[in-house]
Amino acid sequence: MGQPSFAASNAIVYLTYGAFLVVGTGVAWKFRSQSKGEFLAGNRTQTAVPLALNFIASGE
Repeated sequence: MGQPSFAASNAIVYLTYGAFLVVGTGVAWKFRSQSKGEFLAGNRTQTAVPLALNFIASGE
């Protein structure tokens, strides 16, 4: 299997961008009635140890 052509590569990239745009817009539309306070209440809900393990597992 060889590399895809330049046009095919661009098509994959831009279709992926488009999919992320559609999903992000859908999630925003779903939560549009949520107040700013409710959104911000989700901050600091994960303790330090699981957060650190997630950071390590991500390879960053």
